[in-house]
Amino acid sequence: MAQERLARYDFDTILERHGSTSYKWHEIAEQMGPDSADVVPLSVADMEFKPAPEIMQALVESASRDVFGYDYVTDEYFDALIGWMKRRHGFDVKPEWVSLSDGVMPAVNTALRAVTHPGDKVIIQRPVYYPFTMACEHNGLTILDNELILDERSGRYVIDFDDLETKASDPRCTAMLVCNPHNPVGRVWTADELRRIGDICRDHDVVVLCDEIHADFTYPGHRATMFSTLGSAYADNVIEFTAPSKTFNLAGLLCSNVIIPNAGLKRRFDTAAENIGGLNVGHFGMVACQAAYQHAEGWLDQLMVVLERNLGLLRAFAGRVDGIRLIEPEGTYLAWLDCRGLGFDSPEALCTFMHVRGRVWLDEGSIFGASGDYFERINLACPTALLERVLDRLETALSER
Repeated sequence: MAQERLARYDFDTILERHGSTSYKWHEIAEQMGPDSADVVPLSVADMEFKPAPEIMQALVESASRDVFGYDYVTDEYFDALIGWMKRRHGFDVKPEWVSLSDGVMPAVNTALRAVTHPGDKVIIQRPVYYPFTMACEHNGLTILDNELILDERSGRYVIDFDDLETKASDPRCTAMLVCNPHNPVGRVWTADELRRIGDICRDHDVVVLCDEIHADFTYPGHRATMFSTLGSAYADNVIEFTAPSKTFNLAGLLCSNVIIPNAGLKRRFDTAAENIGGLNVGHFGMVACQAAYQHAEGWLDQLMVVLERNLGLLRAFAGRVDGIRLIEPEGTYLAWLDCRGLGFDSPEALCTFMHVRGRVWLDEGSIFGASGDYFERINLACPTALLERVLDRLETALSER
């Protein structure tokens, strides 16, 4: 029965998304015009797959049955979230810890307003998800960059803990944004690394804001540790951000969950949310999240098989092509490519080559911070045949350069 259920999930059909409301497909047409028809975007972190049929069925049933007035969050919704966190992450979440938001970044911005004041300092770890930078700047905060270090021998990023200690000791530093698994470099921070972050932040009264939106995506040998599971002392000093949006390709339905075990810290977050009119999720976001967590686990398990296959293709491509190195991801469905060896004289030249000659639109490493210059982030959540087409075309373009 389980095998039959998995077999009916379609991860092979290449969807036609030209002319749709997809941001990443629209961006290409907007930037490149008529010459963009064959350019493939493997950039923005959503998938080139339809959502699980269990989710679509729940949405159709809701659309035909429900009245779309003001909603409250049901016990069944909390049960679905709590069950998911327990099964997938060993995380015992209590309903009273949970606040809702239409997305992780609105929640991150709200958390920053809850625990900082304009002029305070916030630690981030570049190269990192670029909305972190925007959130800090838009809230009048000074960024302290605890830049990740790429070990050139191992090809693995590590944390500079001495630098982190120095930055956290700044009396104006009041928060640290942690990304686990890390976007874009793909690290899944170990429990020991997270404890060390937690200890430094507690010692210096720095609140940890932990984005765990990619926690459901880890590769063999790695497991995402939810920050609060480290122990009560760590749970007391963290705001955790989760969502079904990456896991089940539901970003457009605007649903995320904010987990805050410390009651006082949760009151501060909820007050900050109320001060902007409140954060909540839409009706269909709640329906989709509940259906995903209760009924679509098999879809995710099959997706991970596809992602591992696609990662293998990319690994082989990087092994064949001189000048490109894969930074082996431990988690996420994104991969970080070191293109410094290709010899382009500027990040802009690399970008132009990818678009015009390679006919692929990736996320340029420079948007994640200066330490991302000459890197590219590629999205592996697409049909294998589409990835093969992109990599073959790019390999040919590089050979003819």
